[in-house]
Order: sequence, then structure tokens, then C-alpha cells
Amino acid sequence: MRETFTDEEWITLLQAPMQAIMGICLADRVDPVTFLQELRAGVTIVGEELRRSDLVGQLTSALVASMAQIDAADALNGEQLLLKKQFELLGTIQTFKSSKEGREAAIDHMQKVAAILEIRVTGEQANEFKAWLMAVAVKVAESQREGGIMGIGSSRISDRESDVLKKMNTALGLVV
Repeated sequence: MRETFTDEEWITLLQAPMQAIMGICLADRVDPVTFLQELRAGVTIVGEELRRSDLVGQLTSALVASMAQIDAADALNGEQLLLKKQFELLGTIQTFKSSKEGREAAIDHMQKVAAILEIRVTGEQANEFKAWLMAVAVKVAESQREGGIMGIGSSRISDRESDVLKKMNTALGLVV
């Protein structure tokens, strides 16, 4: 499956889960602790996805296997690798002038993913990968309760996160 894509295209696809995390984490204005907790949860969720053996689709499986192989080649593992990925994502986030700019970059990345998939794989393979990617984004959005006071009146997915999820869906060409 890897041979279907150029190196640049493959890298774009490999970056998609972290871009989804970034978009969700930048959706809400929250305190720094909650932001970091959501970021950590997102990186952890992607790490858990790399250990799944029940993924649907050849493309999704190939990409996840490639991501796992990259992690296995890293000298760090476990908690250290998790921290490294969090810091890398924070470094990316810090390059933006505003959270809006970061969200827009994540959504633009999803458009690039959709364009690559449209020309390189079947519609079924593309939809399987897009569905997996959005499932990861939803898990990240659900990882931290937001709003309310002391948990009362809070929601799993905030209105702003829901908006970002819809924009990602649209960018990927998925029917909402």
C-alpha cells in the first residue's frame, strides 16, 4: 500500500492523526492544565490505536503499521515517547499566531488528505481511513469534559469542538 503514494503524500497521511488532535485541542479556550490534559489524552489515544489489531481497511492498517514502526525505531518508549510526541505537537502549535490559525491549519491538512486519497486509492479505502481518522478526533474531543461548573452542566464534546469536527468532516469529504 505504501508504494501507492509519494514520500510527501505518505508523510501527509502519517501526520493526519496529530493534526486532528491539534485541531480539537485548539477548539476551546480552556485553562492550560485542561489543554495539556486533552493534548496528552490525544497522543495517548493515537498510541492506543497503533496497538489495535482490528482496524478496518488496508490503507488504515498500513498507515497505523507505519506509524508503529516509526515509534519502534525511536530510542524512547513508553512514557518518554509519549512526552516526546506531546512536546513535538506543542512545538507545532507554538508556530501559530493564534488558536484559530492552528485550527484552520488542521482543517487544511484534512483537505490535503482528502485530495491525496481521491487520486491514490479506491473510494472504499479512502472512506475507511477517513472514518478512522474522525473516530480518533471524536475520542480526543470526548476525552475531557468541558463547560459547566465543577462538572455540573459540562459536556463530552463542546460546541466549539463539535464545530471543528464538522469542519474536519467537510474537509475530508465525509457526509455529516
